[in-house]
Amino acid sequence: MENIDWQRLEKQLAGWRAAIHRYPELSHQETVTTDYIAQQLSRYPELEITRPAATGLVVRLKGASSGHTVAFRADIDALPVEEKSGLACASTRPGLMHACGHDMHSAMLMGAASTLAQRQTSLKGEAVFIFQRGEEMSPGGAKELVDAGVLADVEMFFALHVQPTLPSGTIALRRGVATSNRDTFHIHIEGRGGHSSMPHLIIDPLIAASATVQALQSIVSREISPRESAVISICSLICGDGTTAAIPNDARLCGTTRTFTPRVRQQIKEAMPRIVQDVARAHRCRGEVIFDEWDYSAIVNDEALCDLAAAAAGETGLYQEEDAPAFVGEDFSEYRAIAPVCFAWLGAAREGEERAPLHNSYFNPDEAALLHGTRYYLSLAQKLLM
Repeated sequence: MENIDWQRLEKQLAGWRAAIHRYPELSHQETVTTDYIAQQLSRYPELEITRPAATGLVVRLKGASSGHTVAFRADIDALPVEEKSGLACASTRPGLMHACGHDMHSAMLMGAASTLAQRQTSLKGEAVFIFQRGEEMSPGGAKELVDAGVLADVEMFFALHVQPTLPSGTIALRRGVATSNRDTFHIHIEGRGGHSSMPHLIIDPLIAASATVQALQSIVSREISPRESAVISICSLICGDGTTAAIPNDARLCGTTRTFTPRVRQQIKEAMPRIVQDVARAHRCRGEVIFDEWDYSAIVNDEALCDLAAAAAGETGLYQEEDAPAFVGEDFSEYRAIAPVCFAWLGAAREGEERAPLHNSYFNPDEAALLHGTRYYLSLAQKLLM
């Protein structure tokens, strides 16, 4: 794509990212972020900006002639994480942080939208830029947009996600199954509390909960084939309120499972209630597990779109193919109900520095990756819309 002032664009990307990073907002609460993106993109009259939900945006750019309708997605929500990155643009909101790179995703898509808007007369078809709310919290903003029908005309969807384990600027792609199914669960174990000096008169839910944490791991090690992959993670165990002389009445646990196939997904969902109930009963407690009614399915990347993405990535920087899917949940998979999808990783590791992972207080991706991601989107647009 000719006549682009890359240096100016890079500076603009950094400014957008910093502004979004300073004011993180949780899923479905992204009012300031939505308003900021809308205000910045309203400078380009060629862009049609709509708000199909309470937060988030769908921005359309119609070309001068007919052609494909291609969508690019960025997520805009943050996480309940206390920032310790030391960035000059660090979060101004205690306990909240863009620890998953959604600020960078938004800035890159703003860069692609603004650049293409200035080249509208060369465009064939329509570019759709999705600034999606609520990716981190099930049921997620993607399902909402799919169900609303506002993207029904889209023929293909692309997305990038920063990855601090990859060298900065590298675009990595997994053909076929690219991410895992995710299922969120909540476990309740009910006992009978009392004085800690008289354990014979109580039914201790904490002992049952501790045994449950251990027993659930036997599903993967002893009930799932070694040829399959699965993860069961207990992420929280709450029992009592800090009192040192009283055993509480109940314990609550929550977490997620990760699988790659529908069969293993169902196998785990059938095994967990059996184990929770039986372990609780062995400790004279009652136990139950409840799965969220709906959760994220695996992203399955389309082969033809992967060929396009690989070509675009090869033109803009380093490209590599992943040999295994990632054990993460991503609601980008929902768009597959409309059209083929392609999800790729954008490396953001600073050379020679410790690589804080996603969802970490010290997460600090290399800002230089912003330009690589924007160029990738522009290269795709050039192949499909010009």
